[in-house]
Amino acid sequence: MNGRLWTGAGVVLATGAGAVLAMLAAGRRLPVEHVSEGGLELAQSPGAVWEVLTDLGLHPAWRQGLAHVEVLPATADGLARWREYGRHGHTTYEVLESEAPHRLVTGIADRDLPYGGTWTYRLTPVGGGCTLTVTERGEVYGPFYRAVLHYVTGEDATVRRFLGDLAHRMAAPLPASPA
Repeated sequence: MNGRLWTGAGVVLATGAGAVLAMLAAGRRLPVEHVSEGGLELAQSPGAVWEVLTDLGLHPAWRQGLAHVEVLPATADGLARWREYGRHGHTTYEVLESEAPHRLVTGIADRDLPYGGTWTYRLTPVGGGCTLTVTERGEVYGPFYRAVLHYVTGEDATVRRFLGDLAHRMAAPLPASPA
């Protein structure tokens, strides 16, 4: 009986190791960069949506997995910087371009992470509301994580989650940001 247990454990370990090696091989064939885009039609004006996008203090109240936002000193150009804390640690972001209330470009400021990228938010007036288009230009440096992103979660997972969270937020307004 003991021999069967060891044989079974060996098979499980070999299968797991084989899966990891297969994911590494697949990830090495995938590009480091990816582009993902999604959109959302909203009843609110570009200005109202802009306020929600740029009110960093309220982001943890409506974005899944975001526990806390720490506002950091602005860049030398006076653009916003902040650090987001979630279940996988923290990431520092900065505004790269800002044309209120129509275009916002943010990016990861940490250079030592296994990933990087920028997000462009475009708000286009439509009737009394607007259309928000989010474009992620991401980079995933590790081949295993590239494979997971491509084959398991999908390269558009971050954009989809953000748009879903924002749609829910815009349907149920939150109180004003704490002072």
